[in-house]
Amino acid sequence: MKSSAIAVLPYFWPGCSSARFISMRYPLQVLILFLLVTSCASPRKMIDRGRYDEAISALVSKLAGKKKRDRDRVVLLETAFRKAQERDLNKEASIRKEDGEDKWERLLALYRGIEHRQDLVEGLLPLVATDGYQASFRFIHTGEIVKESRKKSAEHYYQTAQLLLRESESTSDKTAARKALDFLNKIDPLFSDFRDKEVLKRQAHRLGTDHYLLRISNKTEHILPFRVEEELHRFGLDELNSAWSSFDARPDPGVEYDYWIQLDFLQMEFSPERESSRVFDEVVEKEEEETETDANGKVLKDSLGKPVVHKVVRRYPATMEETTQSKSVLVTGRLSFIRARSEEIAWTKPVSVEGVFENRYGRLIKGDSRHLSDAAKKLTHAKALPFPSNEVLLLDAAERLKKRVKEMIRQQSQ
Repeated sequence: MKSSAIAVLPYFWPGCSSARFISMRYPLQVLILFLLVTSCASPRKMIDRGRYDEAISALVSKLAGKKKRDRDRVVLLETAFRKAQERDLNKEASIRKEDGEDKWERLLALYRGIEHRQDLVEGLLPLVATDGYQASFRFIHTGEIVKESRKKSAEHYYQTAQLLLRESESTSDKTAARKALDFLNKIDPLFSDFRDKEVLKRQAHRLGTDHYLLRISNKTEHILPFRVEEELHRFGLDELNSAWSSFDARPDPGVEYDYWIQLDFLQMEFSPERESSRVFDEVVEKEEEETETDANGKVLKDSLGKPVVHKVVRRYPATMEETTQSKSVLVTGRLSFIRARSEEIAWTKPVSVEGVFENRYGRLIKGDSRHLSDAAKKLTHAKALPFPSNEVLLLDAAERLKKRVKEMIRQQSQ
């Protein structure tokens, strides 16, 4: 097996990026190729390319839990750690000289990285190689620095949020309030309780939320029955509420609305009560069994003494009368989004729905009721019904209208 491995090396040794394909008939060669290719991303090369933390993670993984620790790996970890610490200390000094408002945020992220790196290595200490070499690591005490960075970062977020809230309050800019909430939320992982951030969060949500009030106006010649008007106000708009949008079907005195959602009824057309009839024929074909007989009418039997039967298709014609009762109401209107402060129409679209009553029943004029189609049987079992009142039709239309309007509001407010 050893000679096979050596024989295959020349095929893929020159450069990890240009290894030749080796047939799967040689699993050992494929394994060697895999090991050589993966060695392209070795910790030593990571260190040469300045990817110190990647090298540290790889080396810690290889050294953890091992009784025998290779000196080369121990020295590489020591080197990668030293270089990473030096790089971050230089970066810290550079950031501290800056005047940017986010410098404490950047410093905190830097210290978190240092802490993570030190935690990885600390789990291996004391780190002694098999030949007795003991690695040395210089740890940075980040406790006070992290504490200072957390406080300064939280202060920066808080002050920024306050500025944005003042801007939102003076200019009615809801985007500023929403940004303020984002900054206040950044304080949460740093401090669960920081000044009055929860009060400011509620203020940000109040200033950043668009409030919508549905208003219904009847501009038709018909008076809306009380039950219909009540049903229309049961829109259930709460299900449309989102993080920054709130909808009401009835006015809340404590809310300053940003938009009126104006639903105007423009026309209601009631059809007369109609009853129409039609006569139609149908033929139902059924496959049935028929016993065979001889010329004298005697039943023929097979060799086992059983009657001889064959299948025949019989046709059953019938004449039916179908009566249709119908009555409907067509409600047309317009849905508009109106900016409350300026009374400017931001969006408008027509809307229409129909409330329909329809009932069908029938009777058999000619034929055998046992051989009717299912549809015809259903008609014979149905009965004439009393026509609904205009109010009942309007209630049906109101239910359809609510679904249509809610969908239109959902699409427009997204």
